[in-house]
Parts: sequence; structure tokens; C-alpha cells
Amino acid sequence: MLGHHEHIGDLYECHLVTRLWIVRARGGKTLLTGGSMAPLTERLSRWTLITFACALANFLLAQALIVLGFTWPSAALTGGATLAAVHLVTIGWLTLLMLGALSQFVPVITSRALLDQRLSAAALVLIEVGLVGMVTGFVTRDMARAPCAWCLVVGGLSVCAGVVLALVNLATPLLRTRPLPLPGRFVRAGFLFLIVTMSLGLLFAFTLRASVSSHGPLLHLASGVGYHAIAGVGGWLTLTAMGVSYKLLSMFMLAPEERGVLGEVVLGLGITGFGLTVAAGLLDLVWHGSVMILAERAGWLLIGASISAYLADLVRLYRARKRRRIELHNRAAAGAFISLAAALVTAAILVISGRAARVAPPLVVLALLGWLGGLGLTQLYKVIPFLSWLTRFGKMIGRGWVPRVQDLVCEPCAALWFFLYFAGVWLTVVGAAIETPLPMRGGAALSTLATLGLSREYWRAWRGTYVRLPPAVSSHAPTIQREDLRHGHP
Repeated sequence: MLGHHEHIGDLYECHLVTRLWIVRARGGKTLLTGGSMAPLTERLSRWTLITFACALANFLLAQALIVLGFTWPSAALTGGATLAAVHLVTIGWLTLLMLGALSQFVPVITSRALLDQRLSAAALVLIEVGLVGMVTGFVTRDMARAPCAWCLVVGGLSVCAGVVLALVNLATPLLRTRPLPLPGRFVRAGFLFLIVTMSLGLLFAFTLRASVSSHGPLLHLASGVGYHAIAGVGGWLTLTAMGVSYKLLSMFMLAPEERGVLGEVVLGLGITGFGLTVAAGLLDLVWHGSVMILAERAGWLLIGASISAYLADLVRLYRARKRRRIELHNRAAAGAFISLAAALVTAAILVISGRAARVAPPLVVLALLGWLGGLGLTQLYKVIPFLSWLTRFGKMIGRGWVPRVQDLVCEPCAALWFFLYFAGVWLTVVGAAIETPLPMRGGAALSTLATLGLSREYWRAWRGTYVRLPPAVSSHAPTIQREDLRHGHP
């Protein structure tokens, strides 16, 4: 995560995270450097890029299931393939993406190293293996005498074990840091909801296994799954995404990092709202009564207030920026924030009308693909070039010409893919709203194509494809050559 401090003519830059001062002439030649890269390079996780690659592969697989018509509305809403696609997105794509990003983000905000780099690798393996088991269990659950009926439970246990390792690795520096900045407190709250989500998921997995074995009804399971989703998509992913976005947006746009009272309000209302909604909803399954219904509605109201305050604070952040030109990843992120606002309106319709079966599908698409998926794709467009810059060019600072992070990307090339992605998501939302397979599969096809295109741009940024060496540089021995860009050797 790299923050530039640029003045007219790009006279100098301040790389906030690496604690480096890089003074450039207008031609791009490095004139003066200061600081040290050691504080950051020692804390970088070597498994982050592999985690991102696995997350993107899981996302493409989930999108393929939708495009090929294996999921709702071509199949049952609670069908095995539909649930497999949902968990490929929530666990395989979004949770892995978040854990990978946090392995870089947490050391930055705490100035402390992770507990052990090997825990990141072990967590990734356990989550991926468990996800295979879960997908197998979902797909085969409707079969009579399904041979893989226990795959869902075993896979869920493997995923939980991987997440626990990741939480231990990430939570250790968070718990040791006092005082913890606002983004870190968002992440800490998200971890608590992740634990709740895992616990509910395992409970439902065991319940589903028992129901499949006895051919019993799944009514009780279905009535509680919604709160499992609220805890995961809302409490874990949304609160964590809010905290990470606060840090990244202020860093990349040179906006004030302190969010004041409004930031505290967003966090407090969000924790209370999601917690009250999940707790009251689950208790209502056991002790049904008007008190629980009112408490759940109050929780929804607090969630709406939190998201509204967050969106208002984002507008304030964009307006307070010192960087005049907004880079593509932050311009494209507006699509994710618009999707969040649309999801908020859709959720209000769901609560007021009570038509969960009709309103929930477009709400899920907006939240998972528009808000969280869109934010993830846009921020990867900055995070991956930064990691490439640090790995390939960081050691060259002070020895000769060094490109900017922005020189590693081609914004016009990626702008079309971002447009197609959000256009595809909104077409998918329309298909979900009218419960028609054709527009939903067409929208998914567009977003899948865009995801492939963006993956190609990520790869090019990592390989340094777009870096062009100035003619005056190529003749000097201390500077990099084209083969250095390919293999990462300074």
C-alpha cells in the first residue's frame, strides 16, 4: 500500500508506507532519497500474491456456474449448486481476498510484524482444501445416499481451522497495539463477526448432514441461514471493508486520515446494528415474540444509519483530498459505493415489505458482487502494482532511475474492464429482481469477461509490462534492464 505525496511537476514523492523520500526532477530521474525500506520489507507477507491468485480463481469458478445456468434462477434458490456458488464467492473470493489484503494492511497500521509467515501459508491451504470439500458437499447433498454427505462438515471444519490460523496471525499485532487506529478497530470488530459466522456455518453444516441422513425437513435450517449471511456479509466483510477503505482512500488521495466523530459513529452503529440483528433474529427462532421482532428491526435501522453515515463520510473524504487527479482505482471504486447505496435501499424495501424471497436475491448480488467484489477488484488494481514495485524496483532507489507505481499500469486499458464489470453486475441485479435467467446469465458473462480482463492487467502490472525505460537511462550500468523487469532482479 503506497501513498504518494505529489506536487506540481511531480517534483517529489513521499512513500508513506515505506518511509522513503524520493525527490525527482521533472524528467523522472531520482535525485535524492531518504529513509529505509527495511521497516516494510521485513513485514511483507510472501503469500499475499498467491492468496490473491487463488481468490480470483475461485471467483471465476463461481461466475462460471452462474453463466452456465447451474444456479438460481435456473435452479432452486436453496439448491446445491447455488449454495456452492455463494460460498465460492463469500469464502473463496472475498474472505481469501480480505485475509490476503490484511496480511499487508495489519502490519502497516500497527507497525508490527505478523506472528509467523508460515501461518499464512497453512491457512491458505486449509481454506482451499476445505472449500473443495464444501463445494462437493453442496453439489452432492441432493443425491440419495450421497457418497460425499460428510464432505460439507469436514470441509467446513478445514475452512474454520484455516481461518483460526489466519486470525491468530493477524489478531496478534492488533491486540498488542495501543491505541489502535480507527481502521484497525473496524478490522477487530470484523474478526468477531467472522468467528460468529464460522460457528453458525458449522452448526448449519451438522444440521444439514443430519437432515440429509434422515431425509427430514430443512425448514428450521433455512429460517436461520439468513442470519449466518448477515453476520458474514455484513459484520465480517462489510465492517472490515469499511476499515480498509478508510485507510486506503485517505492514503492514495492524500485526504485527512482522522475521521473524527463521524467515523466513530459509523463503527459504533455498525457493530451494534449487525450484532443486534443477528442476536435478535437467532433468539426469535427459539423464543418467538414481539420483543425479538422489534429488536431485529431496530438492528436493521442501526445498520442503515451506519452505512448512510459511512457513505456521507466518503463524500467528505473525496472532497477533502489534496490530490487533484483521482487515479483509476479510486474512480472505479465509486461503482462499489453506488452498489452499497443501492443495497441499502433494497434492504429497506426487504424489511418494510417482508418479501424476503423476492427481494433477497438482488440484495445479495448488490452486496457480494457490486459492493464487496467491486471494491476488491478496484483496490487490487493499486495493491498489486505496489507489491510489484516494492519487489522489483525498491532496491534500486538511490542507484538510478526508478519508475513510479503508476508507471506499472495502463489506466485506459483497465477502464473498459471496470465499466464492463459494473455493467454486468447491474444487469445481473435486474435478472435477479425479475427472476429471469437470461439477463442474469448475460450479466454474469459480462462481469466474468471483465474479471478475466482485470486479471490480465494485474498480471501485466506484476510483470512490469507497461514500464518504459527512458532512453537516457538504458546506457547507465546501475539501472535496470528489461530482463530485470521480468525476473525481479535489480
